[in-house]
Amino acid sequence: MMKPDKNNNWTNIQDDSIQSLSLKELKELIIEDEFLFPSKGDFVSKSYPEENDYRTIDELIQNTQLAELKKIFKDQELTHQADELAIATKASITGLDKNTILLIETKKEKATLEQIMTYCRKLHIPFQQLIPEIFITAK
Repeated sequence: MMKPDKNNNWTNIQDDSIQSLSLKELKELIIEDEFLFPSKGDFVSKSYPEENDYRTIDELIQNTQLAELKKIFKDQELTHQADELAIATKASITGLDKNTILLIETKKEKATLEQIMTYCRKLHIPFQQLIPEIFITAK
């Protein structure tokens, strides 16, 4: 259960303000690249420990220009596309399906020995490099 916040009223005012804007006004804000509610730096609230990280992230996002946020998301999409391409390439080289490649790269303990051996052999990765824990000698 969330405890009431003194700033809840301000949040409601901001929400109402944003919802009352027309689509044209919202598009103008995007084009002008300006803050809707600029921070004056005097906002201090008593928060719960688990909320501190979220408040820091929220503040960072709110203080970031729209163009910078768009660039971050575009870069993230490009990284995701590059990962997809790498997985597809590995799948075509090894003959394993994409899900098996993801399984080996994220949860190798769930993959079968045959899948791991095929992955290593076809991609010329030393078996010891992929799963070194098997080759650790017991003392």
